[in-house]
Amino acid sequence: MHFKQNRIRLFVFFIFILLLIQACSKREEISDDDYFGTKVMILGHRGMGEMYRFPGNTLQAIMPALAIGTDGCEVDVQITKDTVLVLYHNLLLDSRTTCSGRVYESNWAELQQCQYNAIQNGIYVNSVDSVFRKIPGLTNLYFSFDCTKVDTAIDDQDHYRGQLLRAIQRICEKYHMCNNVFLEGYGDLLDKAQSLGMTNKLFIFGNLDENTINFAAERHYCGVSTSIDALNVDTELAHQKGLYVMTWSPDNYAENKKALRRNVDIIQTDDPISILKLLKRYNYEYIIP
Repeated sequence: MHFKQNRIRLFVFFIFILLLIQACSKREEISDDDYFGTKVMILGHRGMGEMYRFPGNTLQAIMPALAIGTDGCEVDVQITKDTVLVLYHNLLLDSRTTCSGRVYESNWAELQQCQYNAIQNGIYVNSVDSVFRKIPGLTNLYFSFDCTKVDTAIDDQDHYRGQLLRAIQRICEKYHMCNNVFLEGYGDLLDKAQSLGMTNKLFIFGNLDENTINFAAERHYCGVSTSIDALNVDTELAHQKGLYVMTWSPDNYAENKKALRRNVDIIQTDDPISILKLLKRYNYEYIIP
């Protein structure tokens, strides 16, 4: 009787080992090499991401993302009335800060007094200049400037876009970051950047489809910036035309893996921790605040 039971246990154990070996053999191999032969670029979305305890687009969110090992960050940029380039997502200040009105209605002296409605007091709207000057090794990092928060309430849109782009140009030249700052935007803004002779890499904002790919290639943009849910065609179609694909914003481990499987070149992630650990790039020596 005992001999029979032992044989059953041994048989069950043997089947378990076979299933385990089979599962391991099918384990998905994910490489962090992109189409262009370099490592996939990992950018923190607005810093540490939307689920972080501090507001995005602030020094408090950007510095930890850089410290844990990201290649840089995606940030949203706008300009004040006196053309200071600031980091802020919403068009209205009311929704997230102690101030009110639109960013473009205020001078920087007024705007820098705007405090975020956050779990901790003393977190203010930042200028790009105030953030860049505090980042060590800045020129070894990359930033993608989301320029889609265009203030449509302004009558002269061409003049306004010119002001925004020249503010970006001044900052990039000041910190020697022209090659390290990407611009995401719609065609009219990117065309304006080209007409101003800007050398930043330009990414058209939209779905990844044949029309967008062809549009970007015809205008000699660098690539396409698209949502993780709008990768409508194979990234190979963009790569064949020499275009990079930048995607935003996976917010968990599974979506980070999805972005890697789709062979994108730049990932703006709301969960930089899991993807850096997956790719063995995470800096375990840094303690996240």
